Amino acid sequence: MITNAVTRTEWNETVRSPQETETIAVEFSGLLSQGDLVAFYGELGSGKTFFIKALCRALGTKTDATSPSFTIMNEYQISSDIWICHFDFYRIEKEAELLNLGLDDFFYGDYLCLIEWADKISSFLPPHHWEVKLNFIPDQPESRNIKIHKI
Repeated sequence: MITNAVTRTEWNETVRSPQETETIAVEFSGLLSQGDLVAFYGELGSGKTFFIKALCRALGTKTDATSPSFTIMNEYQISSDIWICHFDFYRIEKEAELLNLGLDDFFYGDYLCLIEWADKISSFLPPHHWEVKLNFIPDQPESRNIKIHKI
């Protein structure tokens, strides 16, 4: 099992560097459990993949996370029985394209699912999940507002 050492359940932080983003990802990793789903929202280039890479490192994946924007999904192993499924739905144009992918097996199973562009598949998301929203700060190219909460 993933160790849950953090008691904080909500963030609304402005970060000014990638290192500060990574700090939040590391802290957030302590809340995640096998079977959780984390939906990521934000514009192109807002840091969704960066956050996921930092999160996977903090969780101890055996390989580095990479963007699955062409393959839709990558899997990363934490231990013999704990896997992360990293989805990127940027290229999905209609939810109907997802009907034969068996997403329920992942979203309602024992995988820890990390989903980029979750807004494109909102009707497939389970009612209870985490949301991570990354937004640009005007005139501050390295800064982001990060909001995290559980639905």
